[in-house]
Amino acid sequence: MLAFLKTSFPKTAAAFAAAVFLAGCFPDAGLSPNPVDPAGESAVMNIRMNMKAVNSLKKGSTISLSKMIVVIVSQGATPADTIRDTLKTSGTTPVISNDAATQQSINKTYALKALRGWKIYVSVRDTRDSLVHFDSASTPVLHVADTAVVNLGLTSRYSMYDAKFLSLPEKISATTGDVEQTLNVTRLVFKVDGVALRDSTANPGPYFTPLVEHVLSYDYVRPGTRLITLEVYGPLGSSPVPQLLFSGSQSATIAAGDNATVPITLNWVGPTTGGGKITATLTRVGKVSIIGKLPGTP
Repeated sequence: MLAFLKTSFPKTAAAFAAAVFLAGCFPDAGLSPNPVDPAGESAVMNIRMNMKAVNSLKKGSTISLSKMIVVIVSQGATPADTIRDTLKTSGTTPVISNDAATQQSINKTYALKALRGWKIYVSVRDTRDSLVHFDSASTPVLHVADTAVVNLGLTSRYSMYDAKFLSLPEKISATTGDVEQTLNVTRLVFKVDGVALRDSTANPGPYFTPLVEHVLSYDYVRPGTRLITLEVYGPLGSSPVPQLLFSGSQSATIAAGDNATVPITLNWVGPTTGGGKITATLTRVGKVSIIGKLPGTP
């Protein structure tokens, strides 16, 4: 989001429109030691970077932020003037928090050469060097003694997902009669848009412990409308080969920074001599929690 407002210097007023604030005087406490016009004819830019939280559904943040990179490039000058700055989780002024699930507001002032416009690029990377946030803005020509205030809203490029199988049943029963059979689950699968993000076998095995919660997590899913699928596998009868026993899907629109809960039902898809279903809840807070409950559990 970019807004412009001019309080003096009428000749540039027409060039400003909503998110950069210009003022003709600037009692600034501490400008960054960036290059300025050798004749002392400089302008000031204050960049306010509002970094939105990464969605983390019912789970602590796993994405750990590492650094914020600020690049300011002049427009219309040859060669272009470029200022690069890196803000880290420690040792810089200011610092950023490594907690991706926390919304942050970072403010820093730069001294720039006057009589040129500027393009601002701000990106945030995590400890894996993945690009988590990005935004950019442009200013019109800044004149001598102008102060430009640039507001950037950095929205997360990812959501963090948790698939929670609330409780795995101990037994499965026939659709008719009172015959029951022990249910041994050996594999849990979590898919987004048909792609298996997590495919887990019991560890320690050979089976997942029944009647307790099991969680599969994945931390780099792009916001948007996604088809979430949960699958439960295990052997039945005399065959030791695991087969698909329960499956359920639910479409959910995941917006960066939003929180939501989406119910999912996993139906029995194993042999037709048995039946049942699992209820699951998909929760997102930048993290999508999928909570599954199988039949025969409390």
